Amino acid sequence: MRINGLVVSHDAEVQQLVAKVFATMDLRSCEDHQSAIELIERNHFDGFIIDCDGLERGAEIVAAVRSSRSNQKSVVFAITSAKTSTKALELGSNFVLPKPLDFDHLSTYFQSSILKMEAEHRRYFRYELSLDAEVVRNDGKVIPAQVLNVSDGGVAVRLLDGTHLHGSVAIWFRLPDAQKTRVTAAAMLCWARGPIFGMKFLAMPGEIRKQYADWLSSMALV
Repeated sequence: MRINGLVVSHDAEVQQLVAKVFATMDLRSCEDHQSAIELIERNHFDGFIIDCDGLERGAEIVAAVRSSRSNQKSVVFAITSAKTSTKALELGSNFVLPKPLDFDHLSTYFQSSILKMEAEHRRYFRYELSLDAEVVRNDGKVIPAQVLNVSDGGVAVRLLDGTHLHGSVAIWFRLPDAQKTRVTAAAMLCWARGPIFGMKFLAMPGEIRKQYADWLSSMALV
């Protein structure tokens, strides 16, 4: 899955130039404030290109991205005139570009943001799979489990013995890579739905973290 983005503009020239510069991304587009807000509330995007002056209440869309649970860390490119450039920065844009858009200028900003958008994709991306695992509580109890999905920041697991969890735990599982890498991590419980628990990684040995990140990148960016 390639990094993705949302283009918010009804300016044909903006849409065409963005499509050309951001051609390596999967782009969706909309042309009005309400549609943009609905998409932001329902979806995650690694990057946003928002024509703040080209549509009514455009600058508010930047604020909506930053207040969105799913998108608050995404990269935001704000297209503005002089009257909103400062406001766009204050609202949380990473890049502010004046109209008329310049191809080279936009390309430079895009290239400088690729790594950040890829990192955001890995952070949010969920890869579904089924792996045997063990969760170890602070009292030493070892609980058989099944990993259901993984991301850069954590995992979702199903506990196989009905045990309840709280606080921090240790977890280990093996990646389905050629080396069968054994991932070990300290994790914190974030949510629970019946026997399924979402966990956020707190700590992972450095070399294991690198192998895990490399594997996840190979899966997420296919």
